[in-house]
Amino acid sequence: MTAAALTPDELARIARSPGWREHRVEVFDTAAGRVIVKGHRPLRSPTRHRVLNALAKLVGVPILRAVPVHGGAESQAVEARRLQALGATGARVPELLHVAPDHFVMSWLGANQLANLLHQRHPAAFELWREGGEALVRVHAAGQYLSQCFGRNMIVDDRSEPPRFTGMIDFEDDPLEVMSLPEAQVRDWLIYLQSTLWDLHVPVATLDAALDALMGAELPEVRALFATASDRLGWLRHLPQSRTFGRDTMAVQAVAATAHRWRARHPGAATPSLSSPQPPSAR
Repeated sequence: MTAAALTPDELARIARSPGWREHRVEVFDTAAGRVIVKGHRPLRSPTRHRVLNALAKLVGVPILRAVPVHGGAESQAVEARRLQALGATGARVPELLHVAPDHFVMSWLGANQLANLLHQRHPAAFELWREGGEALVRVHAAGQYLSQCFGRNMIVDDRSEPPRFTGMIDFEDDPLEVMSLPEAQVRDWLIYLQSTLWDLHVPVATLDAALDALMGAELPEVRALFATASDRLGWLRHLPQSRTFGRDTMAVQAVAATAHRWRARHPGAATPSLSSPQPPSAR
């Protein structure tokens, strides 16, 4: 689909709709297919950023620190720019179809999320998870990065049999504002693993073999920084795994344990410095 596929009448119908103004996101059916419209994101409280930054400092992994989400027209401009940059490399992201001062229109990838299929223990969940990881490898090989690659932003078409991975969404921030490209790419991995591993129900050996293959296909600088992050996160594998302590605790424990096992299997991986010292508790 291209911008020309949206007729003036369709653009006018979208522009006057109250739906995306009230709910921020709205889906429309057009003559050329389904599209999704996003309005401006309101400015967020800095409280969540302070919490994330404190956590990043505690564990000595500065790439986990919050990336500014500016809100309003600035966030829209960031997302439009990121969609165009990623789309130019052939990445599986929505096509940007139209940009207006207070909203933009992009192509529709699908209604379901990888996170949902993981939670439902769908038979295809692990293969879709692997496809998501392979998509990360391709994005990084093209010199790009995602930022918000949570399981909820990995889109799946569950109308096909089996379900298929269709792409990635949500690019309202730009990690390069606060970190280097390799750090942003490793941050992609930490976010992806943290948001999915706790709900990925496969044998440890199966998971470890898949991660070895994915990291083996990664850029050397990404693999090296992942080793550094794994060293610093490893002690968090001792967190409780019980749901009693909440999903966030389980998620951190799962990624720390997986990263620690990966590091044990690859002791010779180079470990370049991140931008802050390793805390004593992580040594």
